[in-house]
Amino acid sequence: MKEIIAANLIRYRKSLGLSQEQLAEQARVTRQSINNYENAKTLPDSKILSALASALGITLDDLLRSQGEGLPNFRFRAHVSFDKNAQFAAQVLRMLQTYNALEQAVGLPSYTPESTPCHQVEGNEKHIQTIAALFRHRLGLGDAPIANLFQSVEEIGLKVLRQPIPIKDFFGLSACSDIEGAFVLVNTHNITIERQLFTLAHEIGHLIFHRVEYQNTLIEEGTKEEEKAREKVADYFASHLLVPQAEFERMYALTQDIVKLKRHFRVSYLVVLYRLAQMGIIDFAKEKAKICGIYKKQHDGATLQKSMELPPALAYEDYPENERYEFLIWQSLKLGKISEMKAAELLNLTVEKLRVRRQENEVYAVA
Repeated sequence: MKEIIAANLIRYRKSLGLSQEQLAEQARVTRQSINNYENAKTLPDSKILSALASALGITLDDLLRSQGEGLPNFRFRAHVSFDKNAQFAAQVLRMLQTYNALEQAVGLPSYTPESTPCHQVEGNEKHIQTIAALFRHRLGLGDAPIANLFQSVEEIGLKVLRQPIPIKDFFGLSACSDIEGAFVLVNTHNITIERQLFTLAHEIGHLIFHRVEYQNTLIEEGTKEEEKAREKVADYFASHLLVPQAEFERMYALTQDIVKLKRHFRVSYLVVLYRLAQMGIIDFAKEKAKICGIYKKQHDGATLQKSMELPPALAYEDYPENERYEFLIWQSLKLGKISEMKAAELLNLTVEKLRVRRQENEVYAVA
């Protein structure tokens, strides 16, 4: 146990960029104590362990868990920055463990999309489009715009969590188990609904085309060229899942207005430009520059940032977060699988507010 704690202290401390002195100050112990713990010379008592976990922004379980221990059935869509952010990797594991435990407690079936490897777009365009059409069919959709992709995939059992993660350029990740289903985490921190929807579609693409490359850790392996090719495949799939080619051509024949097209398909204006560029109708960079120029004139010199959406943007209130996850929490509470205190913690409510919500749910429930 001393060796496990020592390795975790070093990993989580370095992830935060803390010196031994700084960690010692925050945990209210001596620097020599930290040195002894990290060299597995002494074992911290329970009070100090809690203080160390708090100072490192992790749970006590994270500090006591050996690296690689957790959910052996799940493999992850790797990310290049996670080897430098051990706290976030631990947070993702906790999210997935909690979701999986709730699902099992309620007995709600999970979902794993079928895997069909594809490593590049070039030469596989028709195949990727076909897979996107088949997935839409699995959702019970034709070529019509998807009203709410979050709800659609949750209804077939895909585990989706939308959480604010303040990590620059991080949009989402996925994990998969052939036994316990697939999981997608979507970042909501200062990210538009359009981008969140695309991220979900993008990660589903990875789950379908790149699942054989998923790993036991969140640290990315492979070359940058290989990763770029995988990203292009996932992007291509996402754009055709959200915007079927036949319907796009039909709508484009009716209107060439970018705003009307993006509003019809409930996607970002960038997705519309991307598709038009694929069809050879526009030059992506020139058309984007043109739109940014128009936006600047219409908004008193303001810049259309990369993180922004061309108005009108989709409204957050029309896309409620984590509906399936919350249903599992309420069902687990109803079945006596979790306590009120645990349910309140998971829903980020006080126990008092949980009880009020619970009464409201019972009042409006259909007998």
